[in-house]
Amino acid sequence: MKYIIYTVISTLIFIFQTTLCQYIEIAGVIPNIMLLFIVSFAFFNGESEGLFIGVLMGLMHDSFFGHLIGVNIFLYGAVGYCVGCISLYSNKDNIAVPVILSFIATVLYDIGFYILNIVLKGYTSPNAYILINLLPELVYNTIAAFAVYAAVYTIGNRAVGHKF
Repeated sequence: MKYIIYTVISTLIFIFQTTLCQYIEIAGVIPNIMLLFIVSFAFFNGESEGLFIGVLMGLMHDSFFGHLIGVNIFLYGAVGYCVGCISLYSNKDNIAVPVILSFIATVLYDIGFYILNIVLKGYTSPNAYILINLLPELVYNTIAAFAVYAAVYTIGNRAVGHKF
């Protein structure tokens, strides 16, 4: 039953990411709410649940927007799993930890995305990618991480007490 709920929530986050987030674009950049949700969710629920949500959201992303199935599945799944492992040693009430993890996850996701696209598609300009994509998304995601974590924290506490 909980995986059905996770799937419904992931679908709603995906719909929000692909529709309403377009209206909060700043300088051509939108926050990666899916990545921030994966980080916050995995932070609360651990590595196996983080891996599940990451793979599920990566599958949705790749299915609808990816030219290649698997890039986002791998990257989102890896982020979910790693954050879940780190969360075992972290205080869930401290908002700084998931925000820092969101910062790190954004950097690693974008670098991984770039590297996989070099291998699979042949992109060659890292400076342009860093300046145009990584840095603006990094700033926007770090700011948005506060709101996403607060929402997941509040819902998690109300739903089942420190577990989403």
